[in-house]
Amino acid sequence: MKRYTASLLVVLALFLALPTIGQNLPRAKPAEVGLSSERLDRIMELLTADAKKGTVPGAVLLVARHGKIAYYQATGLLDPTTKAPMTPEAIFRIYSMSKAVTSVSAMMLCEEGKFTLAEPLAKYLPQFARLKVGVEKADPAGGKPTLELAPAKRPITIQDLLRTPSGITYGFFGDTLAKKAYVAAGLFKGDYTNAEFADKIAQLPLSYEPGTTWDYSHSTDILGRLVEVVSGMSLYQFERQRLLDPLGMKDTGFYVTDPAKHARIAEPYPNDRAIGIDAAFNDPRVAGKWESGGGGMVYNRLDTGLFDAVAQEAHTDSLPLAVMPLRVTSPLFSFCCQACGVEWG
Repeated sequence: MKRYTASLLVVLALFLALPTIGQNLPRAKPAEVGLSSERLDRIMELLTADAKKGTVPGAVLLVARHGKIAYYQATGLLDPTTKAPMTPEAIFRIYSMSKAVTSVSAMMLCEEGKFTLAEPLAKYLPQFARLKVGVEKADPAGGKPTLELAPAKRPITIQDLLRTPSGITYGFFGDTLAKKAYVAAGLFKGDYTNAEFADKIAQLPLSYEPGTTWDYSHSTDILGRLVEVVSGMSLYQFERQRLLDPLGMKDTGFYVTDPAKHARIAEPYPNDRAIGIDAAFNDPRVAGKWESGGGGMVYNRLDTGLFDAVAQEAHTDSLPLAVMPLRVTSPLFSFCCQACGVEWG
């Protein structure tokens, strides 16, 4: 995207601790948790200025420390078309922050001994047993390069999916021939179940040898399918039962099926809905079959406050031990940028 797209959400989770799972975080004045109201106001002033300039339609800022929300404000517009104001209760498309939820789900199953990280993916998804790596070959005569397929030197492991050096890629950015094959497959043009989507990915060339190169990719979508196969549930059923409901993440899911919540969905500028090649913002009001573990979820800022707290302070008996390996953020703060549901962390 050429600029921040749509609504910008900045989250500073400073030494966040979760007091009680399933309940909202309590409120406190900034000074009561060692924060400066003046400096927090400066952040909000910047976001408000961006909204007025049209850099983003609107923003929500939540800052929490010691398990208490110290700052929680909204500015600008929720929907630039209707001019509805941004509210703290806004629901955002979170795209790749879905990966964190899916990864925790997989780690819960790993913790229970359902699989090990070193096992080959093909043990559970046999369609990934004989993968090919796409290798671009230059034309000696100066013509266009061609894509040749070579057997992968080793299988994809479950750890490769979690860390994403699986060789699987995304097609909506980049111009390699392997990525173009993903675009040609029309992955975003159909409404597939996770099983059908995994079958389509398995038929495409890998962009790199497994385990050699980190690449932003559909790896976590395939991890979501692994969760389904191992658990015997749909991805959303597992996440709802084992993670979202226990944490009280009431607005988190793959679609917003409750009509009463539709007006809370943050929207981008009408001319800024493109994500990349052949990919655009979806409408979460329209429920489909695909539960994209890598990029399909929505949630509200309070939900992310609960999840961020779990990821950083996994030391309560109510939490699965699986969240503990995921404490990879800075000890001082985690910084997430969310542009109308596109959240980078």
